[in-house]
Amino acid sequence: MKKLTLFLVALFFLNACKKQSENKPITDRNSKEESLVQKASKLKNDQGEEIQVTYFAEGGVVAVKIQKTGDKELKLSAKTTNAKGNPIFTNEEVMWEMTQDGRAGKLTDKEGNSSDYQ
Repeated sequence: MKKLTLFLVALFFLNACKKQSENKPITDRNSKEESLVQKASKLKNDQGEEIQVTYFAEGGVVAVKIQKTGDKELKLSAKTTNAKGNPIFTNEEVMWEMTQDGRAGKLTDKEGNSSDYQ
């Protein structure tokens, strides 16, 4: 009898722990959710060159679009973090290291030439 009671209690707990999931779409036109694209920031380096930096969500990770004045827009994906925990974004052409919580950064090209933007 003890075994049967123990079995029923265990079955009750297992049944109570089952998660009821609903497959509802997340799209709600009346949602107050903020955009997953941040406002573009314009940053300058010591030589006076200006870039436009836009952080956005790409799936479950953060990505960035960088456009130098007069050049094409580059899309970079987060690959790793620096020693301070800030993300480093890269593609085949450049690397962007975010500093100061997104208000500044360091842009490095394929040849290793880097420039700090603020």
